[in-house]
Amino acid sequence: MRYLNCFNQFIREYEKTYPLPLLEKSIQHMDAVKKLIEEKLKNAAMGEPNPELVQQTIRKFFRWAVKPSTEDFSWLEVALLCRGLLVEIPGYGSLMESENAVKVLLRKFSPQYESAMLSAYPWQGLLNAYLNASPRQNPMLEENWRELRTFLENTLDKVASQSSFKLRWLDALISHRIVLAENATQSLAIGALLGRMERVDRIAYEVNIPSTSWFWPELLMSQVKAITAYHDEKFKPAIDLVLPQLQERKECLDDGLARILDRYAQCVNLESHQELKSTVVSRWKSPSLETQSGWVRVSPEAKRMVQRWLVVEDLKDFFLTLRRASDDDSLDRRRFEFWMQYLDKISFSFLILGPDTRENFQQLLAGKLGRYSALTGTNRANNAFLIEIGKHYIVEFGGVGKTWAYDESKIRPLLNYRSVNYDELRAPDRSLFLRYSESEEGGLAHRGAWEGKFHRALDYLGITPDTMHFDDLLVRYQIKKEKSPSGTLWVRHFYEVGTVSDFLRKQGFFFKSRAEGFYLNPRNMASY
Repeated sequence: MRYLNCFNQFIREYEKTYPLPLLEKSIQHMDAVKKLIEEKLKNAAMGEPNPELVQQTIRKFFRWAVKPSTEDFSWLEVALLCRGLLVEIPGYGSLMESENAVKVLLRKFSPQYESAMLSAYPWQGLLNAYLNASPRQNPMLEENWRELRTFLENTLDKVASQSSFKLRWLDALISHRIVLAENATQSLAIGALLGRMERVDRIAYEVNIPSTSWFWPELLMSQVKAITAYHDEKFKPAIDLVLPQLQERKECLDDGLARILDRYAQCVNLESHQELKSTVVSRWKSPSLETQSGWVRVSPEAKRMVQRWLVVEDLKDFFLTLRRASDDDSLDRRRFEFWMQYLDKISFSFLILGPDTRENFQQLLAGKLGRYSALTGTNRANNAFLIEIGKHYIVEFGGVGKTWAYDESKIRPLLNYRSVNYDELRAPDRSLFLRYSESEEGGLAHRGAWEGKFHRALDYLGITPDTMHFDDLLVRYQIKKEKSPSGTLWVRHFYEVGTVSDFLRKQGFFFKSRAEGFYLNPRNMASY
């Protein structure tokens, strides 16, 4: 008893020195530690499995697929199999590209090994394959990808309920299960177009969607699909939102451009969109060159629209921008106005430029790669311009010079050369104007009121101007009209001579001054 009493005394002294916490506090402490451990485990990332073990397990699965009763799989092997759907196996390919393997895995194998496949680590492997596959690569891969998506969508809740605690990515996926929806990116695309990318970024971060995932190009193409359903006034500004993204994702660029161009061709106003034009020509080259196959992606109307944009651009550049300071500025403007009458008839334009222009306008010419060549055999400052109307090619030169016309056999071969000699473009004996009464040695000179002579010469070749009404003219030449308080209609065109001026006078307008343009008295405005 003496020893027992001494031991009890010792225990009481020890408890005074090192008092034990109350049971309630001990439980609270253990709960706190448990939560801390769970928080750390939520963010735990298991490393990639050994590649050799993965390949070995996949080969075993292929054998099982032939004779399901011959092989048994451990939990680890099921996990390796689920983590290896995209792994290429020599002689087999990948499971995701196999004709039957994914269906066998998800329909026959999964019921037998359900407890293993629906535990977090193996199931995450299936999720990773879903996020990383590229379903657009081939039809078989897309079919398997859809099969996998359906399986993941149907089993997510069961995986979550079986997990003793929610891993961070699993918890996020439950909150953002839209990732597993059939059209996952369509509703997200609307928010992205409205500038609300924070939701997309949050989903991508929390679910761990990789930058290489199909999710990103599909989100972009969903935006393209969304804007093509907009009305014209909303559609055109929206192009500026998606075009930079398309330029960054080359895998979407061709399809995206095609859809946007086809929609643009349906707009009431087909005015040129500068960035869209530059992007598509840089990607597919000139729509008028037969060797450029990219244009088969779009409708004939869209292709013709871009051809028209390029013709207008080249007409402006040749006659108004690339002109020499010594050139007759009124003549160049008149020539621009004259050829704009034939815009609907012109199917192709091409520049042939002298050394001075090629050296001094490099930035402008950067957007014309494949659409110009070098002019040789004349002075450095000279340039030439080709216009195709039907099967006829019209040749204009910079500054003062005659205009010539040739058939296709004369000009078409020259377009394949990097340089063209001046004499090739002024061959009087082959000019289609040679026998026309008002021509001079087969050419037409820009002297006096030359527009009438040119009209008659082109009519001789069967080429007539486009039919234009008053509003058509204003749109084509980008001219503003406005009414004064007194009711007078003003057209702000400030040149007294030229095609536009002639048109306005025939409509009853009078020229007042270079500061005000043309006007129509209220009493003559019944048709306006």
